[in-house]
Amino acid sequence: MKIFNARMGSFFVALLSCAANAHVPLDAKAPEVNEVRTLREVLKDAKAIDAILAKGYATNKVNPLPLTDDATFVRRAHLQVGGRIPTYQETIGFLESNDPQKHSSLVDRILNSQAYDSHTFNWWADLLRIQSPSRSGGANNVGGGVSYAIWMMNAIKQNMPFDEVARKLITAKGYPWNNGAVGYYMRDAGMPLDNMSNTTQVFLGTQMVCAQCHNHPFDKWTQMEYYQMAAYTYSVQARMGGDKQKEIQNAFFSQFKGSDSEKRKKAYKSKEGQLLRRAASEIMRPLRYGASHNPRKLQLPHDYQYEDAKPKASISAAPIFGKSDKLDQETDPVEGYAQWMTSPENPRFSKVIANRLWKRVFGVGVIEPVDDIRDDTIPSNPELLAHLEKLMIGLNYDIKQFLRILYNVKAFRRETSTEETVSGEPYHFPGPILQRMSAEQLWDSFLTLSIPYVDERKPDLSRHQSREEQLSAYEEKVYDLKGKEMLSVAKKGARMSKSSNDEMLGIQKKLRDAQENNELEAVSRLRREYGQLRNKQRASYASLIMGKGFDGRALYGRAPSSKNTSASTDRWKGFSRQLVRASYMPSPAPNGHFLREFGQSDREVIENASREASVPQALSLLNGSIYQAILKQPAAPFAEDLSRVDAFKDKVEILFLSILNRKPTKEELEICLDEIDEAKDETPDYSSRIPANISPEKKRKLLKLYAQRANSKSSYGMNPEIRGLAWTLLNTRQFSFIQ
Repeated sequence: MKIFNARMGSFFVALLSCAANAHVPLDAKAPEVNEVRTLREVLKDAKAIDAILAKGYATNKVNPLPLTDDATFVRRAHLQVGGRIPTYQETIGFLESNDPQKHSSLVDRILNSQAYDSHTFNWWADLLRIQSPSRSGGANNVGGGVSYAIWMMNAIKQNMPFDEVARKLITAKGYPWNNGAVGYYMRDAGMPLDNMSNTTQVFLGTQMVCAQCHNHPFDKWTQMEYYQMAAYTYSVQARMGGDKQKEIQNAFFSQFKGSDSEKRKKAYKSKEGQLLRRAASEIMRPLRYGASHNPRKLQLPHDYQYEDAKPKASISAAPIFGKSDKLDQETDPVEGYAQWMTSPENPRFSKVIANRLWKRVFGVGVIEPVDDIRDDTIPSNPELLAHLEKLMIGLNYDIKQFLRILYNVKAFRRETSTEETVSGEPYHFPGPILQRMSAEQLWDSFLTLSIPYVDERKPDLSRHQSREEQLSAYEEKVYDLKGKEMLSVAKKGARMSKSSNDEMLGIQKKLRDAQENNELEAVSRLRREYGQLRNKQRASYASLIMGKGFDGRALYGRAPSSKNTSASTDRWKGFSRQLVRASYMPSPAPNGHFLREFGQSDREVIENASREASVPQALSLLNGSIYQAILKQPAAPFAEDLSRVDAFKDKVEILFLSILNRKPTKEELEICLDEIDEAKDETPDYSSRIPANISPEKKRKLLKLYAQRANSKSSYGMNPEIRGLAWTLLNTRQFSFIQ
């Protein structure tokens, strides 16, 4: 292997100098994506876009790039539509197909697959900043983030129209276990003004955030307009259960009929009253987070400085575009706001989603940036954008059908442009732009080589589902109780928790002392004891509502262990549970994970992902743990495909078709076979591994054993030289770029 490694640099050069190319078995007829458009209609729509692009080429003296070969297309289609490289079988199936419509059939097949659902979720998660961590605090304690993610995935599977998605998110109310869309507001809990800024940026391509504190310095928006827009959804709060708390309070005060108000207040503030309030709070704790619509008014800030209103003045809602007639007809301002936002008559809504999806396909929007559109913004091709906007409305905001048309546009089949796009200068789409894979595409492509049925492997959500079921049952019980009944339960809880409160106070005192004395072991133990006691106390409150034997821990973020014993999991027996597609992992992945290292968004800012290269990324690709899952997994599809052939020439071809999704050129094949031959002929010196004080006979036996291990197939199903070649291909730019 010394020579193999020494000549690695020349091998890199040889591979990088070749055009990267790549494609799914097409023996069966591709399934229908959606009956909205027949293939003939789709191709007609695509040709209309081709004609507009051709006119743009002529006007701007742009030469369109040549059409790609089939190998490049199959790889590009799988990465862009399904978010991963094709498998070996998918690649050769496409390359060997003689179907004249195989390009359109391939697009339809992927659009109708779980791969599309997974890839599209990543797009939505970046846009909506969906966070679904495995362990979470705050609003996510009751699974708000996970429920939100599941709701979004189901909307994708159902191919819910874009305008309907937007309306459901904007008008969402209730608890996350009943309506996961409330995660849209829970995501910005306590920040209603920021939520409005995010809404206009996502759905209207308009950045108003600067106008929150003063008139926008670079756009026309005033601070007054900002607050008028925010007034529509200011009434939406990410807190729930306030009405039940008031019921308990009113029931408490009703005990003192005829007494003066001071006496009632004094009783409420007494030690017993404090225990009662705490008990009531703990009973309602699991039902604290969701989205409720309340009649509260938005006021201007105290330092408002403009002449059109006074500081702290109450604000009436008004839209930033068009008239408010239709909005005023709605009894619920949030409903009216959602109808106005998603209306085809809204001058930005259709334009923005059409432009975003065009960028998703070609790498550059007709307008850039896609989320900072202004009145004076000029599209690179105004006729194209107007056509796309009209097409989106005509399709009733069917994202899948819209993408289906774009993926059949001739420009999508052209070679990628390697010219750097310059901000402020128009791009006329002679072909898609050359891009590095996103973190999710790279991770999912590694997984395609690593585990079988990669799109079908899902995380075990039984614990989350169990938690949701218990929360739903608890909610029903609590809301069935009247004020006096709730008060009675709260009193029982107060009496029950009195001793445990004293014990918890004692632990807190000991904890402070341990912290002051820097007794780290004691601090850890006391924190654990405090947490256990607190959880036990909370579970006991739940039992007052649900009855003895109820496991109340699930209401506070804990749930019973998974009992999922489905036979389908046998397909992945021996594979790490962490090897699932990026869309099914905690969102975002933990710090230090491959996905975060390669630029996955932290989900704090809209579309905050990065495709920029870095030194840690290079080191991870050269020697990261991801290779253990690919090169050292006997049941991996990659290894099984290689095991079916014996000749090194055939193995090299499988390597190229699996990793780069194309066959090796004649020159590449010769280089690879030469390297393999030289690696095989080498006789490594194993004498340094042999202890000096053993007998000559034992020494000969050990040397023979080492040689046998080196020259035979490893326990991972691949010869060392084949693993080295695979490692080399995985580290080429051809692998990590979408050509």
